[in-house]
Amino acid sequence: MNLDSSILSAPSEQATTKEILLEQFELLTQSGTWEYNLTTNQLIWSDGVFRMLGFQPQEFEVTFELAFSMIHPEDRSHAHAQLEKSLAGKKKYEIKKRLLTKDKKVIWVMSKANFIHDKVSGHQKLLGVFQNIQDFVQTKEKLKNVKRKNRSLIENLDGIFWEADAQTFEFTYISPQVEQITGYSAKEWLETAGFWQSHIHPQDQKYALDLCHNETQKLSDHTFDYRFFTKTGKTIWLNDRVKVISKKGKPYKIQGMMVDITAQKETEQALKDEISLNQSILHQLPSVFFVFNTEGEFLLWNKQFEKISGYTAQEISNMKPQDFFGNGDKNFIEEQIQKVLTEGNTDLYLEVVSKRNQKIPLFLSVSNLRYKGKCCLFGTGQDITELVESRRSTIEHIERYQMVTQATNDAIWDYDVEKDNLYWGDGFLTLFGYDPKKIKTNFKFLLSLIHPDDRKRIYGLIQKYFDPSCTKTKWLEEYRFLKGDGTFTHVQDKALFIRDEKGNITRVVGAMQDISKQKEYEESLKYLNEKLEKNVQDLAYSNHELQQFAYVVSHDLQEPLRMISSFMGRLESRYKHLLDEKALEYISFATNGAKQMQRIILDLLELSRVGRVSEEKEELRLDDILNQVQQYLRKPIREKNAKISYQGISMINSFKTPLVQIFQNLLGNSIKYSKQTITPEIAIRSRELETHYEFTVKDNGVGIDPEYFNKIFVVFQRLHSPKEIEGTGIGLAIVKKAVEFLGGEIQVKSELGKGSEFTFTIKK
Repeated sequence: MNLDSSILSAPSEQATTKEILLEQFELLTQSGTWEYNLTTNQLIWSDGVFRMLGFQPQEFEVTFELAFSMIHPEDRSHAHAQLEKSLAGKKKYEIKKRLLTKDKKVIWVMSKANFIHDKVSGHQKLLGVFQNIQDFVQTKEKLKNVKRKNRSLIENLDGIFWEADAQTFEFTYISPQVEQITGYSAKEWLETAGFWQSHIHPQDQKYALDLCHNETQKLSDHTFDYRFFTKTGKTIWLNDRVKVISKKGKPYKIQGMMVDITAQKETEQALKDEISLNQSILHQLPSVFFVFNTEGEFLLWNKQFEKISGYTAQEISNMKPQDFFGNGDKNFIEEQIQKVLTEGNTDLYLEVVSKRNQKIPLFLSVSNLRYKGKCCLFGTGQDITELVESRRSTIEHIERYQMVTQATNDAIWDYDVEKDNLYWGDGFLTLFGYDPKKIKTNFKFLLSLIHPDDRKRIYGLIQKYFDPSCTKTKWLEEYRFLKGDGTFTHVQDKALFIRDEKGNITRVVGAMQDISKQKEYEESLKYLNEKLEKNVQDLAYSNHELQQFAYVVSHDLQEPLRMISSFMGRLESRYKHLLDEKALEYISFATNGAKQMQRIILDLLELSRVGRVSEEKEELRLDDILNQVQQYLRKPIREKNAKISYQGISMINSFKTPLVQIFQNLLGNSIKYSKQTITPEIAIRSRELETHYEFTVKDNGVGIDPEYFNKIFVVFQRLHSPKEIEGTGIGLAIVKKAVEFLGGEIQVKSELGKGSEFTFTIKK
């Protein structure tokens, strides 16, 4: 309804402009005013009240009793009590109640009033207003029914459904899944003011609140990620998808769905860290490395890939994976690509066809991953040409032996003990040159053909088998046997000793095999083993050279990083007034990235030093070792007021440097991963075992999920991002390598929220 401007500009004699405005206001807002004179007990309604109840303006004289009768019977006692309460204390009067219209319909109204003192008449009055809220009440009831129907659906979602005030962000509803995901009950969440805001990670708090506020004020639905502290103190990642509900063009409330994306974030961060590292050392890898997308386009590869394939970088960028294989393997390659996309990974033995048309055997391990937001295949491989040649040579030796065995019949024999009758099969003729048909054989004759150096041993073993107390029945021995041409050959004699019920031998059945070729093969294997031992020594030397290489490269990498940090600092200092916030933020990113890379390099240097000890074993005082470590860690110890105790053996004989590395990293981690609200307490215990010393380092920190026990000792494997807790993911790898260098092992026992316990041993 619009105000009539002609009425406002030309008021009648009976109404002022103010009265016209009041009338129009009541029509527009479906409201009406009332006045109750407490002194004279007189009640006055405005025209708006009459219209609201279906009457003509001032259709009848209003009395308190008449007005009271128009209140719904179920609301009268409450309305009267509220009025009495307001009159008694002369407080503001406010009530929601139902009124009966002229045609006996029910409408909901909000009645509000204030006390005033009329200075002219000296009377006390209650001035109030009726606001028709019937539409609001009906809509609210409909919404209540919708909510009731949808609540069971909401409470079964994987995420947390919630509602909150659009201005204050105070939550008015949160689904039960909140306890499963955050550890907090819905009651704790709703009854604590600012609960959501206060549990957002400090580093994400301003970003999350500003984004949500700004987008809400623009009536714009939005999605954002942030870290959140659970009841156990653990940090999780939440993805919040927010729907803004407006009222009269302004944000009224917000609804949303929180989803726990911690695992996804950890995977993404681990992948980012790994890619960052791989990009810096990619071309130094001795293995083949490549990444291509589902369209078959190569995105990353290293120099070794170019070297083995013979193709240039420009050529590889225009090739598909199938182009590196022969026509007969292309269908197989396509099948394996689909297998990796479906199952996640596979290991393959393939022959790559180089640009020079040479076939190069590779052992490939291929997995799928997301790179730059797309599904890709990541592969590493080794040139196994030498291994294949070695295997082929071994197979040839085995096949040669098998052919010799098949071509030669065993010499079968059967000895009747009671008759001293020894039967020889035809194999004695083909193998050893004795014709069974022309020779009378017995046990004594057989013994005479055994080499003198083996005869006593073999006869002694036979006598043991003939002892009735012996329960053995199967025989397998090797010895030298005299052939018909007067030469000795190596034989393998297999036999089955048959006993009677008293344990006496009655019969022996056997087969004799000429194993001279096998002996030659054993000598060949001995030679191969010696060659393998030499290869192992060469490999050890190669590993030593690689360690030296890593050490030198890590040193050389620090200088450009220092230059980055230095020049970024100068850039910020000199041109700060000319740069916007985004540019300064980029400078900060570059500086922090350089510092993080320097920390990684220092830790890599530390890792490369493990095992390269020039010092000798010495008698070491454990107190001196721990004091040295605590002096190195004095800053974090002082900042967190860490308490460190030691109990156990006082002296050990070992190498000092790796022992310091072990305690320095274990104690440093215990302090770094301590709980924010609890003083770190670290207990070190030791004892002497028969062959080792055993040490235990126990703390009351945040703990480790058991599923990550194997992961924590791998280089660059971290359970927290650098933004959450500083570090490089190398410390425990250093510890494990140092412990193994000292001839020991390391184990961990831990539980989230209850601290960790590392136990390691050192060989005496």
